[in-house]
Amino acid sequence: MAMKRIRIPMGILAFVVATSLLGGSVWAGPQWCEEDPQFVVNGRAVDVTMLFEGQYASKVKGSVHFDMQVPSNAVAAVVALPGTVPVTASISYTLPPYYGLLQEIPVIVTVSMKASASFPTYTLVTGTYEKLTSTIEGTSTKPTKVKFSLTGL
Repeated sequence: MAMKRIRIPMGILAFVVATSLLGGSVWAGPQWCEEDPQFVVNGRAVDVTMLFEGQYASKVKGSVHFDMQVPSNAVAAVVALPGTVPVTASISYTLPPYYGLLQEIPVIVTVSMKASASFPTYTLVTGTYEKLTSTIEGTSTKPTKVKFSLTGL
């Protein structure tokens, strides 16, 4: 009876080790850095995701910065700043005022960083339960600007 108690855990351990070792090489691929700040604009959640391959993380000098431009009379806030490397965000009230319930709210997000090498970046903006933009390709050495509109309240 004591022998069966030892065999079951050893069998489970052997299975876990085997699947981990075999599965790791099958699913191997590039590691990604994901900078993912979340904003709120006039009550609408906006998630900006910027990705780049993890091998370039050490090339980022300082932080990845997200600047969101909104209408001068909008109500906006940075909600969260998760990221693989340091992330900062700001809101600029530089766009013309927004008027009307059915008018779309213009928003511009600029993503920038200081990097010691040039590498590709990918930026995507999503809102509550929907995609707002397609993936915008950029580079680490130039700011990536994404323009989109939110449905007014």
